[in-house]
Amino acid sequence: MGVRISIIFAIFAKNNCMIQQSELVKIGQTIKTHGISGEILCEFFVDFQEDNFPKYLILEDESIFVPFFIEEYRCKTDFGYFIKFCRITDEKLAKTLCKKEIFYNRQIDFDIDNQVLKANILVGYKIIDEIFGEIGKIDDIDESTINTLFVVGNCLIPAAKEFILKIDSKKKIIFTNLPQGLLEL
Repeated sequence: MGVRISIIFAIFAKNNCMIQQSELVKIGQTIKTHGISGEILCEFFVDFQEDNFPKYLILEDESIFVPFFIEEYRCKTDFGYFIKFCRITDEKLAKTLCKKEIFYNRQIDFDIDNQVLKANILVGYKIIDEIFGEIGKIDDIDESTINTLFVVGNCLIPAAKEFILKIDSKKKIIFTNLPQGLLEL
């Protein structure tokens, strides 16, 4: 564990403010350093908009969850950003943060109209329909056709926003309103 991370851990432990994994949602991972000034390429499961980009991210290091404030960021792709964390000033420090899972400590508002989801984040979510009740957990995402499908057991369910009522990322549940007869196909 890096010196800076140890210091932050000591401060949180002293103040009894340890971040618990149950309070977090995984939103991506750090990939690799970029340049010599401490920038890190990060890949996310959500495409943040300019008005909702987080001010900090939480990284896991040896089962300890540590917040890192963002000094600046710039978009590389829809789901990739170059991020410069506060106090990470060179490539050597940045390397210690690479290949780490990224978390955030609040429930992300997966508003389908305002954010683009990378569908694989939903594997493992339970689907509960207004009419059919609990359908099951998403085993896989089929993106081989123009319409993305949730694979739930032997069922293929369209991942269309008109069928999704709400996504609860804390409880990992997708609430739907599927058309009659869809599950019988």
